[in-house]
Amino acid sequence: MSSLTKMLAILDLFTEEKPIWTAEEITNEFDFSVPTGYRYVKELSTAGLLARVKGGSYVIGPKIIKLDRQVRISDPIIKIGQPIMENLVNLTGCEVLLSNVFNEEILVVHTEAPDNKQMNISYSRGIPHPLFKSSTSKIIVANLQRNDLIKLFESRREEVAEAGLGMDWEEFKKAISKIRRDGYCISHGELDAGLSAIAAPIFSNNQIKGSLSLVLPTARFSVFNTDKLTEIVKEAANLISNLISEPL
Repeated sequence: MSSLTKMLAILDLFTEEKPIWTAEEITNEFDFSVPTGYRYVKELSTAGLLARVKGGSYVIGPKIIKLDRQVRISDPIIKIGQPIMENLVNLTGCEVLLSNVFNEEILVVHTEAPDNKQMNISYSRGIPHPLFKSSTSKIIVANLQRNDLIKLFESRREEVAEAGLGMDWEEFKKAISKIRRDGYCISHGELDAGLSAIAAPIFSNNQIKGSLSLVLPTARFSVFNTDKLTEIVKEAANLISNLISEPL
């Protein structure tokens, strides 16, 4: 692992549960030498990625806020997806999530809700989704390249089994292949009790990029024509895929 990678890994320590760290705690957590740990903290602070607060402790810095804003206004998939998501909200009255896959992390990057009334969804923007629970994640995983799927299965067998996707590779492959062939995935209460979702994949030049998910209370799910709702979600996801695949 390079020095830069080690230094940037410090940022992963800052969580909702523990948003404040001292330089000493950071040094001990990574088993850095004292000079190295303090140097990394100083460099991150100078770059604005960390900010010092009282007592010599540190929090996430202002540069992160600036970068987050830049992503929101300039990420092509968000810029292209937002009006399509707004239209989907207007058609259905449901909340719509746009998610991206980054290596082995799946994150919601944008949300549209009716009248800006968002539901209490646990895995909102910036919180990594479980890879094998919820339609949002499963439709992405189902469209990964075979080699990536094998690596994922080998490293996360217990998670796969817990999600009911198979005890061995053949069972997992069968479950995932069905989702891929269907072209969509529906889940009920897998992450949040009382919420259901329909998700369809988003591709960029035939490579899986993310997913588009329609979220609604499970109690309302039976009110809708599920086939029609699924087609609407798939069409919206296909439109985003086509637009982000076009040369800029």
